[in-house]
Amino acid sequence: MNKRIGLIYGGVVFCLLLCSFILPFKRLQQQNQAPVVKIIVPKTNGNFDWDTQVNYQISVADKEDGDSKYEEINGMEVLLEVKYAGSKTKLPATVKAVPDAPGLAVIRTSNCFNCHSFNSKLIGPSFHDIGVKYPVTAANIDLLTKRIKEGSAGIWGKVSMPTHPELTTEEAASTVKWILKQANDPNVSYYTGTEGSFRTRPAGTEKKGAYILTASYTDHGPKSAPGKQRLQGRDVVILQSK
Repeated sequence: MNKRIGLIYGGVVFCLLLCSFILPFKRLQQQNQAPVVKIIVPKTNGNFDWDTQVNYQISVADKEDGDSKYEEINGMEVLLEVKYAGSKTKLPATVKAVPDAPGLAVIRTSNCFNCHSFNSKLIGPSFHDIGVKYPVTAANIDLLTKRIKEGSAGIWGKVSMPTHPELTTEEAASTVKWILKQANDPNVSYYTGTEGSFRTRPAGTEKKGAYILTASYTDHGPKSAPGKQRLQGRDVVILQSK
């Protein structure tokens, strides 16, 4: 009898402990809502000319973070991926946005964009320049991972790179791998900001081609728990060559 009572008591305690973890998580899910991201310009299924500038405009609205039309959204946190698909690439009727690769996700949620951009120098070198200087090797991945974690000086001029103790070794390494492998992909370009432009490639030997534009924004989580349970909104537009 005492054994049965003990088992019942233990089960009740376990259920109470489990609820104490589940209920706060459910509250976070209920409180936070994914941002609404929309590519306003260009329109999907539109056309583009070869070797011309294409303007883009993106809107972001998030219940917790605010609205881009009121300048409440940090433009550096709005990302546009421009991916070229050649004539031999068969595009589905609907292209679904996919989650960020682990390294890119770390870049977006860390403070990397304070000093770096994808294609041009800011305080530090661009991701493109880093990818050009360091081939993809295990030694270079280890070297740059250490520099991200511990900081460095005198590598790209007089400005020192700060330490990033908040990142795990795995997170720093995933960032390095993404930069070295993806940032120099000739078919993919990245831009930050809610508006801007990119240039299409010259026609070359291809008569037909397409661009897949993916805009995204990762929110800062619910106001009751900033940085927790962050959600991302995305929008995709396809442009076809004339």
